[in-house]
Amino acid sequence: MSITSALLSSRSGLAVAGTRAGIASENIANAGRTDYVRRNATLSSQTTGGGVEVSSIRRDVDGALQTRERSDRALASYNQTLSAGLALYTDRLGEMGTPAALPARIAALQSDLDLMAGTPAATGAQRSVLNSAEELVRGITGAATALGAAQDDALSGLRNALTELNALLRGVAEMNATIGDAAPGTPRRATAEDARDAALDRITEYADVTVLRQADGRIDVIASGGAALVEGTETHALSFDATTGTLRAGEVDVTPGRAGVRGVSAGSLSARVDLVTEVLPGMARQLDGLAAALVTTFEGADASLGAGQAGLFTDAGAAYDPAAREGLAERLAVNDAVRPDAGGALWRLRDGLGAAAEGAASDPTQVLAFVGALESAQSFDPADGLGASNTLADYAAVMVSEHNVATSEAGVRAESYAASAAAIAHQRSSTEGVNVDTELQDLLSIEQSYAANSQVISALTRMMDTLLEAV
Repeated sequence: MSITSALLSSRSGLAVAGTRAGIASENIANAGRTDYVRRNATLSSQTTGGGVEVSSIRRDVDGALQTRERSDRALASYNQTLSAGLALYTDRLGEMGTPAALPARIAALQSDLDLMAGTPAATGAQRSVLNSAEELVRGITGAATALGAAQDDALSGLRNALTELNALLRGVAEMNATIGDAAPGTPRRATAEDARDAALDRITEYADVTVLRQADGRIDVIASGGAALVEGTETHALSFDATTGTLRAGEVDVTPGRAGVRGVSAGSLSARVDLVTEVLPGMARQLDGLAAALVTTFEGADASLGAGQAGLFTDAGAAYDPAAREGLAERLAVNDAVRPDAGGALWRLRDGLGAAAEGAASDPTQVLAFVGALESAQSFDPADGLGASNTLADYAAVMVSEHNVATSEAGVRAESYAASAAAIAHQRSSTEGVNVDTELQDLLSIEQSYAANSQVISALTRMMDTLLEAV
């Protein structure tokens, strides 16, 4: 090797050592950041003059771990959002086995009617039946109000999620532009890729997506079903039509669960769409079905009623109208005809809501008819999903149980997926994150390399000086 070649080689070694030291220092400075991926220098031989050079700065990314963590986080977010959204309603609905639950309230009404049948003239027994009826109504209307609030919360959260997710998608498109303009392996590109990966991590909290990488470093973000959300520097903004329950990316239908749609199926956005369009409306139909059966059961068992007259339980004071079934659970009310505070009379609980005058005080016929109706199977709309025939108490028990199970099971799934995501995140941190001890060891190695190249240059300088003196 000539003196010139040795000098050039050592000078390149010094340059490489300086670059590597800068990278190690940057790694150490960002060791606490979760959105920072460790950098490494890629070395290659110089084409002229010998020696080595830093050809690029590489990020220690594990794409497989990224994909697995994002998938589990999307599923955890979906189930956590679903559980939290349902809990706004089921916390008010009550759990099976508690006095506040609807089956217990129906049982209390039935028990008080049984007691009144034995003492039909007793004002105290009549008052107990009225109180139980009002408690049952409060339970149903309270649950309906809570369910409506849960629907409003889900819709509001959906709109907020759309705003935040669209901003993240625009950010990815902007970073795509930066990355496409930056030379591969440069610090500028590495920084932009860090920011883009952090945005993708956040995006999967809202929706499950697939990332397609292009040759120029840009990416396309695709919904799990196949619809494009980001293509290079172009975004397809997400929007929701509350009237039709349709979620769109640009003009493409991406509604979760809709047949033939290339949409999303996980993440908090998907959960909120499901809550707004399917889950909560389905539960509302079942609750309205219970209210409708309660009204019609007591109307049908009351021999004193004429056509169009309301029974013990009413639709805001009116008789049942099948065309107005929707929202009945929230309008349910005890007939004022038996409420002394509203000008009614307790004896109508014994003689019938349509009775114009008080009958025989010891006649339990009408009360026994009410008891028999509560014990008999009633018809329900099978489209509501809880069967076509059941007693009121059993229908309420199935409904309350299923609604609470849906809430708790979503919570269990959320915990499971979150634990899995956390475990993968730990693996990812070990691979992509900065280990300060490793970086310090690298700095020692770099320092030694720097010193060795410096000594070679010093030796070459002395050799050149000696040769020049000899001339």
